[in-house]
Amino acid sequence: MQGTACASAYARYNCRQKQYHGMRNAVQFVFPLLRKVLAFARTPPREQLLSMLVGAPYSLAHEGPLTCTHLHAFVNTPEGELLRMFEGCIAERLAAPPSQHVMKMWSPDLQEYYKRATAKACVDASGERKPQRFEAGLSACSVFSLGVQNHTVESDLWGEFGSGHTHQGTYLNPFGDQAAREGEEDIASDWCRLIDMYSLFLPDRSPLHELENLPQEIGIGELLLSLLKHVYMTDIDIKTIVDVGGGNGFLAAQLAERLGCESFVVDPFTPKHAIDNANFPHWTVGARVRQRRERRYPLHRISKRLQDVDWGNTHIDFDSCAVVAKHLCGTSVDSCLRHLMASNKLPRVLVVVPCCFNKGRYAEYCNPGFLSHVADVEGELSWEQCTRLTDWNKSCYQQAGNPLSCSSCCSCCNGSYDRRAGEKKVSRKRKMEHFLPCMDDIATLVEVIINYGRVLWLREMGYQTSVVEYVPRCVTPKNRAIVAVRRERSSDASLEITMSDTHPSLPAFQ
Repeated sequence: MQGTACASAYARYNCRQKQYHGMRNAVQFVFPLLRKVLAFARTPPREQLLSMLVGAPYSLAHEGPLTCTHLHAFVNTPEGELLRMFEGCIAERLAAPPSQHVMKMWSPDLQEYYKRATAKACVDASGERKPQRFEAGLSACSVFSLGVQNHTVESDLWGEFGSGHTHQGTYLNPFGDQAAREGEEDIASDWCRLIDMYSLFLPDRSPLHELENLPQEIGIGELLLSLLKHVYMTDIDIKTIVDVGGGNGFLAAQLAERLGCESFVVDPFTPKHAIDNANFPHWTVGARVRQRRERRYPLHRISKRLQDVDWGNTHIDFDSCAVVAKHLCGTSVDSCLRHLMASNKLPRVLVVVPCCFNKGRYAEYCNPGFLSHVADVEGELSWEQCTRLTDWNKSCYQQAGNPLSCSSCCSCCNGSYDRRAGEKKVSRKRKMEHFLPCMDDIATLVEVIINYGRVLWLREMGYQTSVVEYVPRCVTPKNRAIVAVRRERSSDASLEITMSDTHPSLPAFQ
């Protein structure tokens, strides 16, 4: 019992220590930004927050204790308010507009419906040792097209494809009453068409894997297609897709089929379920609802890191190539960009979706001067403390109001054991959300600034660049894609007019 009590005390100490250091990192990141913002415009909310941070360590490079005032500086800052403080200075020019696909296909009600369906699929998958796979596309059709009508979970939504778990209740109509009257059949038909285009040739998938990944794959494909339609107006032909860190090759194959060109997957690791692994039993479903389609365009695999590839042994013409990287972790994005520049292999089009910001290294980041100037981030220690804050983004399960898994909370957050009473007592300890209701804002602000440094670097390399929301946040909080098109002297003016005037989801490039 004594050992248990000591372990509990140690857990409480660790949890308090983590909260304190998390608060300090947040204060040290926001403080220099806020001081620079006040040099442009002073507003009461900004001045009030700054007054509470006076005396705090003024950058991530400086150590120092926090006072009680510092610890409570963000208590009355609700989610969304912190980002609004930076409007007109940082957040406005870095805000990611939604793509045409997101604006057209993702209504607010559909987003809520999607969150509930994905949470349901997660619950179903949690009880399975090996997730059951079904015909690719059917689970997505259940949510995105059949969901246009009101359904109970145990009837149409999962009754045919689910794993036996049931939950009574009726979901929202994902397109709302007004949209249903005006064109729900057209939207449902468009979803069916897109799902077929991106899934008829794919291997069988589990419902959860499909719901988490297929919307992202469709979002990237439709964003790239929309962009290339305007690039084609300048007589540029994209002949090759290169998917960096492509893993199972699903996205590379989907983009190749959608755009009608060959594709390359560059990844040192090949999963056993990779789409080009002929020895894996990809199709386990006997009777199929839709006829499977064979892939029409070749997929090549280079089992190396991008930096180790000898491009002289490939036939890729980077002047007619689009490089795509979906969720390339940490500063692998920057290493990729630096390597392509050093090799004189910068592609004509880039679509990069950064993620796992905390896994990167400061030495690999492509624009350290920008971070130093804007956020006083200098060196590995400052970088680690800064990027660690990006873990605070809310997942779709948190947005849906589902409780976090037990692994995400310490025992001291849930209460401690009273040895005398022999029962658990409620702890007065506050969770991180009490001190930082704007945790998600801080995570978003860190990501936005890091990505904007990449945007500026790409512009220096001759790209017209922007950041676009390729899927809604309900799919993934890492939903921003960096889109870049390399300029050519003969077509600079025509390309800029085309992209800023005829592509409303992309702002005018600077």
